[in-house]
Amino acid sequence: MMSFKSFLLLSLSLAAIAAYAYAQIAPGSNAYLPPTKNGYDYPEPNKPFQPSPPGRNGGSRPAPPAGPRNIPGQPGDDHVHMPGMPFEFEYAVQDPDTANDYAHKASSDGDVVTGEYRVQLPDGRTQVVRYTADWKTGYHADVSYEGEAQYPEGPAAGGRGGGGGGGAGGYKY
Repeated sequence: MMSFKSFLLLSLSLAAIAAYAYAQIAPGSNAYLPPTKNGYDYPEPNKPFQPSPPGRNGGSRPAPPAGPRNIPGQPGDDHVHMPGMPFEFEYAVQDPDTANDYAHKASSDGDVVTGEYRVQLPDGRTQVVRYTADWKTGYHADVSYEGEAQYPEGPAAGGRGGGGGGGAGGYKY
């Protein structure tokens, strides 16, 4: 007579084998099956591909594009401009403990975006970028700097560390 444990082990084994076989033949299953003869659903070509000899173009050259060429980055003649949604936003971060000091503000009437962003540079100056952008001419920026660059002295000669270490008052991160 078969014990309960043997019966359970045999039943689970047969169930696993049946599930594996069903997954292999089940329509729409995600199991990988070998590809068809050529690997695709379309018929094989009548004439196999043969590359042209070196230095030859194969007899025909593609025709250049017809009509006027557009300048890259500029809208084409067939471009229809759809104004965007007007917006306005502003934010600023000032955290002396991590030396983060930056801000950004911008506004748009739907066609032209104007804005300004400021970043505190490691040398103490503030970089200010004032910009305008529109759909026809793109992004135009005016970059300026406020303040004077300051370079703190490094550690004293013979001191430990480098690059602002050893209590030289370097940058905090």
